[in-house]
Amino acid sequence: MRVILALAPFLLLAGCTDAEGTRDVLEAGGYSNVQIVPRSNWLVSSCGERDSYATHFTAQGPTGIPVEGVVCSQGSWGKGATIRITKVHRRFDGPAAPQSGAR
Repeated sequence: MRVILALAPFLLLAGCTDAEGTRDVLEAGGYSNVQIVPRSNWLVSSCGERDSYATHFTAQGPTGIPVEGVVCSQGSWGKGATIRITKVHRRFDGPAAPQSGAR
């Protein structure tokens, strides 16, 4: 029982998000069209065990490619923030060019 009580604050913090901080970090990193995405399963964060915040997002990356990801942080104290890209949405503009000169 003591172990559960000792871990409870950390489990509660694992589900926290920081929408404003995430938006600031992404915009400073060159991302645009940032959308904060609520997560239904707050135990799956893709962040480290010492991160207090895991905020999922979709955005247009600095190169113009749409991405999904999560910003992991410890809030205003600690290591700062880490941007983790979890999915890249590549554009498909049609059939690929022929690979040989054969006709």
